Amino acid sequence: MKIALACERFDPRGGGLEQWACQFARRLIERGHEVHALAFRAAPDAPAWPRVHLAPWSESRLRRAETLERELPRLNCDVIHDLGAGWACDVLHPQMGSREANLRQDLRRQNWRERWLRALRPAQRRWRNELREFERRQYQHRAGLTIAVSQMVARDLRELHGVAAERIRVIPNGVDAERLSPERLTPLREQMRHQLGWRKETVFLFAAHNPRLKGIRPLFAAFGILQKRCPEARLVAIGKAPEPRFQRLAARLGVQDRIRFAGFVGDPLPYFAAADAFVLPTYYDACSLTVLEAWAAGLPVVTTRRNGAAELMTNGVEGFVIEEPDRTAALADAMERLTDPNLRRRMGEAARNLALCRSLERNVDEIEGVYREAAARQAAWSGAR
Repeated sequence: MKIALACERFDPRGGGLEQWACQFARRLIERGHEVHALAFRAAPDAPAWPRVHLAPWSESRLRRAETLERELPRLNCDVIHDLGAGWACDVLHPQMGSREANLRQDLRRQNWRERWLRALRPAQRRWRNELREFERRQYQHRAGLTIAVSQMVARDLRELHGVAAERIRVIPNGVDAERLSPERLTPLREQMRHQLGWRKETVFLFAAHNPRLKGIRPLFAAFGILQKRCPEARLVAIGKAPEPRFQRLAARLGVQDRIRFAGFVGDPLPYFAAADAFVLPTYYDACSLTVLEAWAAGLPVVTTRRNGAAELMTNGVEGFVIEEPDRTAALADAMERLTDPNLRRRMGEAARNLALCRSLERNVDEIEGVYREAAARQAAWSGAR
């Protein structure tokens, strides 16, 4: 097949979506497909595969989607696979899930004053109105198929956007388990822990490009509780640095010296190697790729029901699932249990096995099935004309 991937950015060193898109494109090419990526931005040293076509950037989300609508047919592909950047496609795959649901959960974690100030900003109102119009066009009367990365996302698409259930295919994300195998990570562990200044401590890893949405506030609160019980616990955060007020919160709790803010890192593997457990008390995550990576690295995970990836795990087997991120006492309890090395070892092995069951290869198999179905629907529709 000749396949077009439509995305905002094509960059193997970007966030979870960008990394997944590049890995996915490589697998498709290895299987004999011809793959073209149409994006607005790409890394200067982006791989020569697939062929990357750059579209002109616009600050407007709607203008960018309209550009994709105009440019994608020119590639003359058998299947257009959009990762959430537009609406002109055969297969819509909103990796971020419903942006409206995401926004609602983001607002929930704010106090009344923060919500009030946000509502007063004209730029915020324009941004939200454009977002709603964008999703209205994405989901209105589409004849193509939509991939939901979790049952949570499928429910949001039905209830918030009116997407018919018969058009939705639920396919959880996959992970390159070999890239994060314990055999590759073990040699990196001692060096990274030495760099962090920690040896025998229990190290929790947090990774997020949007720390606020992914639960940095309840995490700091829970970590403050944990420190009173387990002073040997440590926390390292990679990704975007949290806002100064959250760093002040860590200072008020007296835990700032036991937290490392590493910022954006080119290679997260040493941090997975250094960690003993992964924690993501997110307010919304369609199906967290970092959680799948943590499982692949053999790390037990603490996350919330607001994470679509939680549907794949069994509470108490590969880690712990907290009902709501703001239940900081429950979050602290789960983290405290993971200071037990024997429990971590059992859960880490179960997590690794779960990642092997959700491999990137399986993910590609399932999406190829949707491609074939979409092509058949398109042929039937053309024949009916």
